Amino acid sequence: MPSSRATSASAGGKIILLGEHSVVYGHPALAGAIDKTVTACSTPIEGDSSLSVPAWDIEVSTRDEGAPAQALRALIEATGAQPTRLDVTADLPCAAGLGSSAALCLAVARCLAPGASDAEHRDIAGAGEAQFHHRPSGIDVALSQQGGIASYTVDGGLVPLDVPGLPLVVGLSGVCRSTATQVARVAARVADDGGLTSGRIKDMGGIVTAGIDALSSGDLDALGVCMSQCHRALRDIGVSIATLDAMVATAMEAGALGAKLTGAGGGGAIIALAPGREQQVCAALEEQDFQAFVTTLGANS
Repeated sequence: MPSSRATSASAGGKIILLGEHSVVYGHPALAGAIDKTVTACSTPIEGDSSLSVPAWDIEVSTRDEGAPAQALRALIEATGAQPTRLDVTADLPCAAGLGSSAALCLAVARCLAPGASDAEHRDIAGAGEAQFHHRPSGIDVALSQQGGIASYTVDGGLVPLDVPGLPLVVGLSGVCRSTATQVARVAARVADDGGLTSGRIKDMGGIVTAGIDALSSGDLDALGVCMSQCHRALRDIGVSIATLDAMVATAMEAGALGAKLTGAGGGGAIIALAPGREQQVCAALEEQDFQAFVTTLGANS
């Protein structure tokens, strides 16, 4: 049941370590939650529901158009909430491939329906997430809810991995991008290029399987190789850009074992695996005027 009092709730972001785009086509992905979060506070009001996220420059109501407003309407409808003002704070970067929209939708779902079950929260958040992305795989909402590190398939969902947290460097390109646009671009290539993109997507499935084995056995050198192989495959299917490629090269030159774009591509962020050299890699990226930080893959939900 929706709450009639002010409520607040949080949800975290995620990083896809391996398997972007290929996960949409039934292959596994390897991913984990991170400790950057979104917190929503709901206050009942008279009139139209509204959503304010100053950190992301979002201010919409249910009367507006665009993905944030459509997501707000979907979340309100799914929870049956009374008119409410949602004030959102976030230290999770927006439009960077780190699961910001899923974290937003899950935080709002938890806020508007505090008595709902985990499954209900997941469904509610998924209804909002669908307004942001074309064919979302579901991995972002699932990881934001469950936390930890896991393999994921569309049909099988999350399979948690019993592995320690993994420090990663995140570099922000500053180039905003649309997941929906990138997913649609890959779908068009799959349909039009005679199987070349489908072949690289299949290759990524094999890379992910090897990466899961490497992580499970603690072989970080092998995991780094898989990350770099995955970046090349993503570049081949057209979702990397020169800025991301340059950032990956910078991270590798600074001592990373592996580096790649994370998320849908077209901009957003890169990640680098650099055990013991995280600050060195951050400094190298910052010297190129990119923001960078260290996070731990495998945060709790």
